[in-house]
Parts: sequence; structure tokens; C-alpha cells
Amino acid sequence: MKRRNVILFIGIIVASIISTKSFADTNIDPKVTEIGTKEVARIIKTIKDNPEFSMFYKAIDQAELAKEIASLDKMTLMIPSNKAFKLLPADVWENFMEEDNKNALIELLNYHVIPKKVNYDDLKNADNLTTLKNQSVKLFHGTELKIENAVIQDKHEETSDVIIYKIDRLIMPLK
Repeated sequence: MKRRNVILFIGIIVASIISTKSFADTNIDPKVTEIGTKEVARIIKTIKDNPEFSMFYKAIDQAELAKEIASLDKMTLMIPSNKAFKLLPADVWENFMEEDNKNALIELLNYHVIPKKVNYDDLKNADNLTTLKNQSVKLFHGTELKIENAVIQDKHEETSDVIIYKIDRLIMPLK
């Protein structure tokens, strides 16, 4: 896929995340603005250019999530490192990346997008977060701060609208 198409795709993911939120919320505040196109492009470039996040970038590209992400006014991304993706059996990852399994990939990736900016202190004080598709994920406090099964390793980047945290595995809610 050409670089321009990939950037467009990520932008589309960001936009669709915002539109999903707007469509579901009938009480839209007209003062709330979406993350700007330049900011979305910069966020996507940050993810793409970081060798630790290349598999996440490929996944959001395959899932075409950029449009949804672009539609958010604020967000927190919990991005698994490539090492986290490699913890999955190879055939599982390959199956997620097949076109026929796009919906399953989208569902998995949605756990990694929180449609509001959540700083580290808020994470430490919260018991759960609501994801892009209204899924609840639990936070566990102990020697390490975890979101479901994933350890939040560090804050990778922060802007006025977005925080990116690096996590050590894919978020898969514990049942």
C-alpha cells in the first residue's frame, strides 16, 4: 500500500472513531472540535516511524481504523509493542490480518483506543476505562499498573489532545 494511502487510512480510522462517538451521542457539544487533520497525520506518523509500533501500525492500517480515530476530540492510545504482538502464536496473528477476519481485528484494536485523554494520575486512580466501542476494561493496581492483562510500561507521547502509552501485550479483557 502506498504511503499516502496508509496515511489516509489512519486519518480515516481517526475520523470514524470520532463519527462513531458523535453518531451515538445525541447531546453533541458544538464547542467540541475534532482532532485536526495535521494532528492526526502527526500521530500516525509517530506510530509509523517508531520501529517498536510497526505491527500496531500494520494492524490499524489493515483494520482501516484511522477514520474513526480522526473523529475523536481527545484520545488515549494503548499501543502494544512489536514484542507484544510476537507473544501471540504466529498463526493467530496471521489470521487476524486476513481480510476475512477484519471485524475480529477491529474489535481487538478497539480495546486500545480510549475516546478521551487519560493522564497517568487518572489511570492510577481509576478502576476501569471505557473504550472506543463502549467496552469496559479494568485497571489493576499493584507493583505494576495494568489495563486488563497488559502492563502500562511508559508514556510514549503526549499532546494537548492525545496520550500514547506503550503496553507490553495486546489488551484482551479478562473474563
